[in-house]
Amino acid sequence: MTSSVKLGHFRQWVFWTGIFNIVAYGPLVCPFSLEIFVNISNRLSSAVGLGGAVLSLPSNVNNLLMINTLGILVVFLGILLIIASLDIPNRAWFVFWEGLIRIIFFLLSLYFVIFKNAGQILVVFGLTDLVIGIIYGYYIFTIEGLKIK
Repeated sequence: MTSSVKLGHFRQWVFWTGIFNIVAYGPLVCPFSLEIFVNISNRLSSAVGLGGAVLSLPSNVNNLLMINTLGILVVFLGILLIIASLDIPNRAWFVFWEGLIRIIFFLLSLYFVIFKNAGQILVVFGLTDLVIGIIYGYYIFTIEGLKIK
């Protein structure tokens, strides 16, 4: 596969993962949709037969505010990924760091599921981020001319 073809695939991958961020983490932005997100995640976890603690909506307002703030940040990361996909050769550094954050999230979710009895659905979310992060790394390190500063 030539470098220009890989660059095109990478551009599309970054664009669609930006869309994924917006769609998947958009429900974390407001309290009402957060409750729906938690209920769907619990139903999915029980349907697939995953164990661990059931995800619950925090009763502390400060915790809710932090979750909503995190949702806003991840949605904005999705917007920035879409913007980065428009000029991948010059913005690959951003995608690289975002990929590292995804891999770190996988490791954190794995830790909390194994040692803290968190809901095992978190591993599914973490695996998704791990796959995305690994694919980012593959493209970044195999395409010549990408700038990672």
